[in-house]
Amino acid sequence: MLTLKIDQSQADRYAEKMWSHVHSQLKKVIKSNGLSATKKRSAITLTPNENIFINSINTEQKLKEILSAIPSKLRDLINEFERSNPTMRTKTSNINRVLYNVFISRTYEEKSRFDGLKFVNDIGLQTCPYCNRAYIQSVSKRGIVRPQIDHFFPKDKYPYLGVSFFNLIPSCSVCNGTTVKGNEDSYKDNLVSPYEIKSDDFKFGFDIESIDNFPPKLVKKIDINDKYFKLEDFYRHHGDVVHELYTKLYREDTKEHFDLLRKSLSGIGFDEEEIHRFITCGYLNDEELHKRPLSKLIKDISEELEL
Repeated sequence: MLTLKIDQSQADRYAEKMWSHVHSQLKKVIKSNGLSATKKRSAITLTPNENIFINSINTEQKLKEILSAIPSKLRDLINEFERSNPTMRTKTSNINRVLYNVFISRTYEEKSRFDGLKFVNDIGLQTCPYCNRAYIQSVSKRGIVRPQIDHFFPKDKYPYLGVSFFNLIPSCSVCNGTTVKGNEDSYKDNLVSPYEIKSDDFKFGFDIESIDNFPPKLVKKIDINDKYFKLEDFYRHHGDVVHELYTKLYREDTKEHFDLLRKSLSGIGFDEEEIHRFITCGYLNDEELHKRPLSKLIKDISEELEL
C-alpha cells in the first residue's frame, strides 16, 4: 500500500557485494553435477540440460542482473528461467532444490553472507509497506529483536530470486505470516510490488455508522493486494483514528481551539508540515509515510477533512 522508491544504484552496490559468493556456490554445484548427500537429504544429481542452465547463469553479468533486477525484470527472469526448466517452480524438483540450497540455505540464511538487519536499515524503512499498520521489527524465538523480510515472489517457488534486492520486502509479521500472504503465488496472481505501487493507487475514505463509529474504507485500491493483505478488513477496526481527526475539525469546542493552535504554532516558527504532524500525528509527504503506522490513513482522511 505504501510506495517504495526504486534506488537502482543501491541495488547495484548490493549486487556487487553479493554476486561472488553465489558464483562460488554455483561452481560447487557444477563441479559435483548437483549436491552430495548429507544427513538430512540424499544426493541430488542434475540432468545435462539442468547443468547447462546452471552454467549459463553462473557469470558475473547474469548474477548481478538477478541480484539487482527491478520487479518487472524479475518477472522477465521467471519467464526466461521457466522456459528453460518447466519444473523449476516445483518444490520437489531437483533444479528447484539445488537453487534453493545455493540462494537460500547457503546465502540468504547465512548471516555472514546476508545481514537482514543491515539490509533493512540501509533501505531505511520503519513500517510495513504492504499494510502500514505495524512496524517491521519483531522478536525471534531467541528473544532477539529483528526485522521481518518477505520474499515478494516466494522463495519456495522462485529460489533463484531468494537474495534479489527488489524481491526482499521489509514487512510486518502479519503480512509476512502464513495466514495472510503466506506462500501464495504472487507471480501467478499478479500481485503488485510496493516498488510498483503509485501514491494514488490506494485512497482511504470513511463511513459514519454512529456518533462514535467512523470505520475507514478504501475508495481506491488494487484489488489483488487488498485480497492478499486483507487491508479493508483490517482497517475497519481503526475507526477511532478517523473519529479523532473528524472531531478535531467539526466539533465546535475543538475547531476554534485548533485554529488558534495553528496560528500560535505558525507564529513561533513551525512550518506547515510540522503543524500538520503536531495536530494529526501524521505526515504530509508520501516519502515519510513509512515512519509511523496508519500514516497513509491519517494523510488521506486529513486531506478529505481539509485538516
